[in-house]
Amino acid sequence: MGNESATLKRNLEDFKGYTGRFSQKINNVGGIWQDDNYASLRTQMGELAKVSRSVQESGAKACKSVDAFFAIAPPN
Repeated sequence: MGNESATLKRNLEDFKGYTGRFSQKINNVGGIWQDDNYASLRTQMGELAKVSRSVQESGAKACKSVDAFFAIAPPN
């Protein structure tokens, strides 16, 4: 695996962790906040989760492409 692929994978894992923790914290305050603003925030978090999954899927494809490139690229 190229260093570029490993770095990208770490960044993707960091991104997944950040968005997951943020979403979890928003869900945790659901018992405290029961208003329209909170409902809107939860809806927006759902949209963020969808986009986040798309970013992760695209990143995984990019990692595979980088790995495939380095597998066939001649050494320097």
